[in-house]
Amino acid sequence: MIAFGAQAQTTITTSGSNTAQAIRIYDPFLTRYSNIEGSPYIPSDSVQNGWLVINNKRVITKLRYNSQTGEVEYIQQDKVVTPVNPVTEFFIASADTLHFRKGFPAASTWSANDFYQVLFDGRTQKLVKHIKAELKTNTDVMQNDFGKERFQKREEYFIWVANEQPPTENYFLKLAEGQMKSVVASRKSLVAAMPEKTTNIDRYLAEQKMKLKSWSELIGILNYLEAH
Repeated sequence: MIAFGAQAQTTITTSGSNTAQAIRIYDPFLTRYSNIEGSPYIPSDSVQNGWLVINNKRVITKLRYNSQTGEVEYIQQDKVVTPVNPVTEFFIASADTLHFRKGFPAASTWSANDFYQVLFDGRTQKLVKHIKAELKTNTDVMQNDFGKERFQKREEYFIWVANEQPPTENYFLKLAEGQMKSVVASRKSLVAAMPEKTTNIDRYLAEQKMKLKSWSELIGILNYLEAH
């Protein structure tokens, strides 16, 4: 069992913002999972500098992402809180700024209310990753850590593909105006997700003398496809 502590709901005004937010308060400490191996938090248990987007307004704060609950958390008056108001996206300033966004079409077992980490943010295609921390218990009575609980993170990658080409440079399609295609870092998977782009994908791989094997290489291809 996980002790979440007492929960309450109140309304606050975040420092530096005039946006009133309903929040849930968990507990005054950062130790909810102290007896469990691993962590559901991204990028770490401690909160990092960043900002939320709530009602199209940017709210600067210190935050982290709980990949078990699927909620963003931040510290308010020495308490762990999470906004009840719809947060559409948030950014965490770590070694590389992490961008999470919701509103993508339902895919696999995930809905439009789930956050995805945006790895490539093109106008007509985006590479996103869903991260889910699952709580596992060792049920092998022959092992020394029988009964030990641990978090395991499960990742799924998708390419969001726009249903149509935006008519102007300044026009951005809504996320609902696209499809989610499950993908792995391979040519076969990418071509299956975007068959109409096969010629350009193969041209890029030939020009770069590359065999697609990593996510960074796939991002390079998507960047190329945005321009071609």
